[in-house]
Parts: sequence; structure tokens; C-alpha cells
Amino acid sequence: MKVPFLALCLSLTLPFAAWTTEAVRVAQSPQLIDVTKIFTSSPLIYLALSLMSVASMALWLYTLATFRSKDIMPPHFRSSLRNLLEAQEWDQARQFCVQRPNLLSSIITAGLTTRTLGASVMIDAMKTEGKRASTPFWQRLALLNDIAMVAPMLGLLGTVIGMFYAFYDVNRSVESINALFDGLGIAVGTTVAGLIVAILSMVFATTLKYRLVKTLSHVESEALVLSALIPNQEQ
Repeated sequence: MKVPFLALCLSLTLPFAAWTTEAVRVAQSPQLIDVTKIFTSSPLIYLALSLMSVASMALWLYTLATFRSKDIMPPHFRSSLRNLLEAQEWDQARQFCVQRPNLLSSIITAGLTTRTLGASVMIDAMKTEGKRASTPFWQRLALLNDIAMVAPMLGLLGTVIGMFYAFYDVNRSVESINALFDGLGIAVGTTVAGLIVAILSMVFATTLKYRLVKTLSHVESEALVLSALIPNQEQ
């Protein structure tokens, strides 16, 4: 029985075409990321990065909520203190500052305490007190910068450890080589997570630095205006 040449060609090429179509379909199908498998590959690294991300966000939100101009130098406090200084009631002004603790009150208290030691001593004391009172806020900013530096290094450490274990077995078969590439893909996840935490921490630190510099500049300007109302006497 003679088979037409065209039918013979079709019978030979159809299986190959079907296999090629199936391979393209599998290659184009989206791959789902198994989060549980990735986390269990380096649980300590991912746990540390998760804690860092939570800590950086908590520091950012807490500082934004507490470091505000109306809390650091309330308008009512400034007007009342100005009235006491203009009336030259130094003891009452110092007691008023002690009873209402804030950044501006601590600076003015230092000025009232050292007003009899001369202008230079009074200004230096106020600057020193301002630096001391604002230290906790700068420490939070420094902690965010530290997290931004440590997070990518920790993620890279997890990747290097994962690659070390992946290449440790030199006697590999074809199946183990396929598993090797899967393991490398999972190991890179720690670096990705570390970079994400670092970027978020840098964004938080930048916004906080802007808030700190802006608010402290206003406090310094107000403290200089009020210090002009405090007479100094050389002894």
C-alpha cells in the first residue's frame, strides 16, 4: 500500500510540533513562588530580617508621632514663657520650665541657670543642653542607618551559605544538577530580602532626618529669641 508523501511528512512532523507546543506552553506558564520553602531554607536569616523591618518601621512611626513641633515647643508654653521673661520674673520662669518638660524648656532652663556667668557661658550651656536633649532622636536615626547597613550584609551572608551547601557535593548526577539550580534560586532570596529591608530603612531614615533638622532649627531659632530676653551679668 503506497502512502502519499505529504501524509508521511505530516505523520513525522506532528509529534514534534505537539512536543514543541507543549514545551512552549510550560515555559510560558507562570511559576508560583513557594514562600514556605524559601523561608525554611534560611529561617534564622529571614527571621532576623523580619525583625529588622518591624523594628525600623516601629522606630519611624514612633518618632514621627512623638517628635512634633507642638509637643517640643507648644505655642501656649512659648507665649507664657515669653511673658515671664519680659516681666523679668526669672525664678518663676525657671519653675515654669521645670513643671512643663520639653526640649525648649530644658534649653531655657539651662540659660536661666547660667545667666549670671556671662553671655558666652549661657549660650554654650544652652547649646549643650539642646544637644543632650535631642540625643535620643539622633540615636533612633543612627539605629535606622545601622539597620540599612546590616540588612544587605545579612542577606548576602545567607546567600553565600546557601551557595556553599549547594556546591558542597561534587559528585552530582543530572537530577542533582537540576536541584542545584533550584537551590541557588532559593539562596538568592535572602539577598533580595536584605536589600528590601535596607531600602525601606534608608527611606525611613531620610524622612526622619528631614523632620529632625527642620524641627530642631525652629527650636534653635526660638531659643535664641528667648535668650535675648534673659539679661546676663558677669560675676
